[in-house]
Amino acid sequence: MKQKKNIIFHPHALRKMRERDLSTQKVREILKGPQSIVQGKWGRKIAQKIYGEHLIRVVFEEQENHILVVTAYPAKPEKYLEE
Repeated sequence: MKQKKNIIFHPHALRKMRERDLSTQKVREILKGPQSIVQGKWGRKIAQKIYGEHLIRVVFEEQENHILVVTAYPAKPEKYLEE
C-alpha cells in the first residue's frame, strides 16, 4: 500500500498481537509492503507477507482518513497462498 494514512490498532488487535508475539512495527511493515492483499469478510482486506515459516495475515479496514487494524495472526502459507 502506498498511501500515507495513519494506522490505528483496534484494542482487540493489540491484545491478539501481544498473545501471538507480533509487534506493531512488524504489522506496519506488512501494511506498507505486503506480498499480497486479498478480500476478507465484511468488506475488510487482508495484507499478507511470509516471515520464515509463517504467513503473517493482517486484517484491516480502509477508512477515508486511516487504516484500522482489526487483528493480525500467523498462519501456514499453504493454507492461504495459491501455488
